[in-house]
Amino acid sequence: MIMPSILVTCYSRTGKTKILAEAIGKGAKEVDGVTVDVLSFNRVSASDMVRYDGIVLGSPVYFGGVASELKELIDDTTFVRGKLVGKVGAAFTTSGDRHGGKETAILSIVQAMLIHGMIVVGDPISEENANEEHNGGHYGLAADGQITEKDLRLAQNFGKYVAGVVKRLN
Repeated sequence: MIMPSILVTCYSRTGKTKILAEAIGKGAKEVDGVTVDVLSFNRVSASDMVRYDGIVLGSPVYFGGVASELKELIDDTTFVRGKLVGKVGAAFTTSGDRHGGKETAILSIVQAMLIHGMIVVGDPISEENANEEHNGGHYGLAADGQITEKDLRLAQNFGKYVAGVVKRLN
């Protein structure tokens, strides 16, 4: 039996977004029966995405959007059009500023996933975090400023949630 698989990748200029990607991957790996690859951005092509059942993409925020490097990868997915239909997609971002455009950056990733017919999952606030300030954008995972232990915990929960959805759908 082939286990469902998840790709987690991001563009990260300073390493902060990569730290979040690794935490998402760590959480996803907690789900039995799912394989998870956390790959460096320069090792991933649009055609690689076709092999996975779940795809989690991340980027730092630049002027309210994603890094041009991630946008280029997203643009390259036009060459695999029709091959991402029904796969689970999720997005995450980091910004230096609390109001740095995290939601708009996440939505640009999500928009591409929806165009491909992917099943997009957001970042629901868990009951355990319901009464504390949440740094996410609901549309995906978000962090700003320096990455904290709380950000890492939320990233792991997000990865676990995405992996659970992938497992249920496969």
